[in-house]
Amino acid sequence: MGTAILLGVLSAQSSRSKSDGANLLPSRFRACVRRPESAESIRAQLPPQTLESTVVLHTSDNVLAVRQADVVLLACQPHLFKPILEEPGMAAALNGKLIMSVLAGVPSEDIEDCLESVALRDGQTNDNYSGAFSVVRVMPNIACAVQASSTVLEVRPSQHPRPLSEHFVATAHAIFSCVGAVFKTSPDTFSIGTTLNGSTPAFFAMVVDGLVDGAVALGLSRKEATQMAAATMGGTADLILKGKSTQDLRYEVACPGGSTIQGIRTLEEARTRAVWMDAMRASTSEQSGLGEGLKVKRKGA
Repeated sequence: MGTAILLGVLSAQSSRSKSDGANLLPSRFRACVRRPESAESIRAQLPPQTLESTVVLHTSDNVLAVRQADVVLLACQPHLFKPILEEPGMAAALNGKLIMSVLAGVPSEDIEDCLESVALRDGQTNDNYSGAFSVVRVMPNIACAVQASSTVLEVRPSQHPRPLSEHFVATAHAIFSCVGAVFKTSPDTFSIGTTLNGSTPAFFAMVVDGLVDGAVALGLSRKEATQMAAATMGGTADLILKGKSTQDLRYEVACPGGSTIQGIRTLEEARTRAVWMDAMRASTSEQSGLGEGLKVKRKGA
């Protein structure tokens, strides 16, 4: 996800105008990875002219990179955030900076509490570090790389014990606007937005897979079927975004006695809409515990 966001911002930033919040966008980037293989993978995806001049790669050198950054994107696996934040010197490096987290299932407060505990462990006083860490939760999706993401941005209410500055929220909004649409939401509904924005590309891919297999079974080539299905899904999404209701759309396509309504009947018999509702509920409820390494626990169960 971090690589997709980086590629999307790099691609979009040159065309941004001042009114789009271009003055809030970073001009240089530092990408942190754990393995040389990961660094090589990122290097292979970047335009040659951006290496070193715009993007510097760091392997197992998180603290140095964070010290030299103004804004930090936390995009590791959710259960790895504590070991990263507990690295010696990390709390001091993050003090006063904007931390944008794309970690599913990890509330902002968990990250801030962890950093404050680490600061105290390192001998800092609570007066220096209480409230010194500002975390903005965001959840984009894999389409960041082609600037077509849908991103949910958590905005804390004014009465929140740890309110975020308007400047930090505006900065996060400007960065993620580079890679698609941004929707603000409250902490109470952020996990729902995480599923709806972050998980559903996998769901939509399953829909396309099923339609493509059906078309191939009837005689169309897989390449043609995939292109047609994806283009049709994109066009349908455009109609909905421009105000067409899903119910109106269905019945404008499904003529009385026609073939489309027979296909809809098959989908209804299979409880398709109920299945998507259940999938939303399952993905959203599963987010709790990701930050504690839920999958690792299950392997040992």
